[in-house]
Amino acid sequence: MVEILFIDDDSDALEMYSKAVALADHQAYLAADARQARQIISEHNLDIIFVDINLPGTSGLQLLREFTDSESTRNIPVVLLSAVPEVDLEKEGLRGARLFLEKPVALHRLLSVISKFTASAQSAA
Repeated sequence: MVEILFIDDDSDALEMYSKAVALADHQAYLAADARQARQIISEHNLDIIFVDINLPGTSGLQLLREFTDSESTRNIPVVLLSAVPEVDLEKEGLRGARLFLEKPVALHRLLSVISKFTASAQSAA
């Protein structure tokens, strides 16, 4: 079973992500902010992290930097989510993210991304 963390302050989006991955027999952990995300990361062995860029308090880009700098999370694929087009975000520095998805994310696209990263991780092991 793949363990996935979704960090987004939009509760409707979190519910949609959770339902989508449950249909694929994956485990979703949900966080509405950086504090909750850090707690989940400390308690679980995650396979992939999806983070919205626009979070209250600590932004998704700040979290991305934390994940990239931390030995415990630097090898976990991080996918950035935002309603802001990627072109604008390139100026912010997406280094460390494996992929950018513009919101709203279609369920088939979400599951395809999860499959892509978990398949490549399993073949590398």
